[in-house]
Amino acid sequence: MKATPADPHEPFNFRGLQAMVVAAHPLAVEAGLSVLKSGGNAVDAAIAASFSLNAAEPFASGIGGGGFMLLYLAREKRVTAVIYREKAPRLTRPEMFEEKGKDRDEWRSTSGLAVGVPGMLAGWDLARKKYGTRPLAELVEPAVEIAEKGLTVGGNFCAINKEEYERLLKNAGEGSCYLNNGLPYEPGETLRNPDLARTLKRIAEKGVDEFYRGEIASRIVEAVSAKGGIMALDDLAAYEAVEVAPLQGSYRGHPFYTIPPPGSGVYLIELLNIIESWPVESWGHNSPDYIHHLSEALGFVFADKDGYLGDPDFVSVPVTGLLSRPHAARIAGAVRPDRILDSYPPGTFGKRDEAPGNTTHLCVVDKDGNIAALTQSINDFFGSGIVPEGTGFLLNDHMQDFDPRPEKPNSPGPYRRPASSMAPVIMFKDGKPFLSLGSPGGVRIFPSLAQIIVNIINFDMSLDEAIEAPRFFFSSSGDRSQAISVESRIPESVLRRLEEIGHKIAIKDAYDRFFGGAQGILIDRGRGVVYGGADSRRDGTGQGY
Repeated sequence: MKATPADPHEPFNFRGLQAMVVAAHPLAVEAGLSVLKSGGNAVDAAIAASFSLNAAEPFASGIGGGGFMLLYLAREKRVTAVIYREKAPRLTRPEMFEEKGKDRDEWRSTSGLAVGVPGMLAGWDLARKKYGTRPLAELVEPAVEIAEKGLTVGGNFCAINKEEYERLLKNAGEGSCYLNNGLPYEPGETLRNPDLARTLKRIAEKGVDEFYRGEIASRIVEAVSAKGGIMALDDLAAYEAVEVAPLQGSYRGHPFYTIPPPGSGVYLIELLNIIESWPVESWGHNSPDYIHHLSEALGFVFADKDGYLGDPDFVSVPVTGLLSRPHAARIAGAVRPDRILDSYPPGTFGKRDEAPGNTTHLCVVDKDGNIAALTQSINDFFGSGIVPEGTGFLLNDHMQDFDPRPEKPNSPGPYRRPASSMAPVIMFKDGKPFLSLGSPGGVRIFPSLAQIIVNIINFDMSLDEAIEAPRFFFSSSGDRSQAISVESRIPESVLRRLEEIGHKIAIKDAYDRFFGGAQGILIDRGRGVVYGGADSRRDGTGQGY
């Protein structure tokens, strides 16, 4: 079932009786739904939708990037996670960005050194072979059709295309497939990408190995090397996605699962642990008390993230300490109700346990109750801007997500995966999954997800009401140097009170994509309805049947 609200910003839940697909572009939703209707499962549909996003929303994700997948397997009643985050090439050194001095930021974002080894196809292929039911060629086909026939450019694509024009011009030139005769696309013009169509056909015919060991791999290395990078063919050939156990948290009696490090699921759980002890209902939604307390909590959480998060294959991340209830209680107790703190020191856990651009998110629920929640990215809009010759896809700039300071746990190193803010969620109620949720938005991801979850659980909002509600964001480097970013829809009286407490305020536009573009599915099996919620901050939409 599908309908469209008259006002794109008006909260509106898409409805289905058995299954649902939500994603950041309607063509991707149609691709996923078509696979479901032909008998494919949630994993198949999610991969088809992801391929289609590469053609329809290429500025946010694609086969030149990586991400995280959270799956609920209905028959086994089990949640599992697939990590296909990019990896640093073998020749990466911790100090290599620090050595660039004043040009450091440019090297981290628009050079060949910015490109991590892509994991997208390896992750999709791992999930498809283990949990899917459809051949690769069938899942690629809708994306090939979009790339060949083209799509009508909308306002969101146009605005981002203009914002990132210099990036594309620098690394792909006026002949870039993502420019229209050397100029940004205008709304209503048609974007076609025959090079991408040929690349996807080649992958469908020869398999994913063609990307990691074949001609496509050679073109990736040539493009990266030409822009000063260090990636080698061996780096691509050695890449592997991994399946891991998810992290489990609980909020107000609702167990949920999310992504472990190097993703930021641990910080989503930490933040919700802190919020759980506070009387948020009595404070009121987006009241001064509510925004003040959550912002102060975020100061501590970001200090923990800066101090501890890295690739767990190379550094010890104190997950047990970060997720402990006593740690959450210490933070909650440190927040002062009527004034801001001067600093936000990270937690201290003794010996560490031995055990962050732009993005897209999509969710699928199939008729059998399987769930796929994917958050994936090429980092900045249009990634590094580098397009390997004749391939039609963008390479990521996720090496930027490493901390350039060599002494930090998230410093660059051979084969390391950079820390990420991504944190897709599957939440349960009465022993059954009832909510799948995720968002793009860089460091705003897990704070946005926490606000949406609180909107649903504490303030009894419908799914799309919770997604469309005004958001705010605060981060810290352990001090008060940053302001709280708020959407302009939050009343001036609230902002004045926050300023009286001591907060600095930075006002963003209403429905600003700065706050992400969340996609979610809420399952009400008791009523026989599946609801989809899609964020109008981006081009989100949903369809069900």
